[in-house]
Amino acid sequence: MNDKPDPLKAARDAATSGQRFSRGLADSAQQIWLAGLGALSRTQQEGGKFFDALVGEGVRIQEKTHAFAQEQVQQARAQTEPWVEVARKRTNAAMGKLEQAFDERIARTMKRMHMPSQSDIQDLSARIDALAREVRAARGPAAKPRATTKRPKPKP
Repeated sequence: MNDKPDPLKAARDAATSGQRFSRGLADSAQQIWLAGLGALSRTQQEGGKFFDALVGEGVRIQEKTHAFAQEQVQQARAQTEPWVEVARKRTNAAMGKLEQAFDERIARTMKRMHMPSQSDIQDLSARIDALAREVRAARGPAAKPRATTKRPKPKP
């Protein structure tokens, strides 16, 4: 028996194996090429339908997303509404107190400066009106207001 491997047989086996591998690789490349051509052809034939289907799916997803977002906004609003109302009431109360304090300080300052209040001015106006009526009544019906004569302005 011969213990040495036959180099010729090994070379033939390697060549056969290489040819099989090369054929398999060429067949795979051919199949990939044909698959690409088929995909291109189908895309050309059904491209419009496929595009329309994608647009329709996008519209459905957008509607679902919009509805979900609206629901989230409503939930957030419902959760924050009581807090906002409490904050609004507190703010209004604080502003009312601030306005009142401001008004009181202004009134005290005006009093210290001896400035008449609105009621003082109204009382004075009423007294002037009453005096004017008394003067008109004292003049009688024949009295007419005097006409004022205009004096010429001095020339500079």
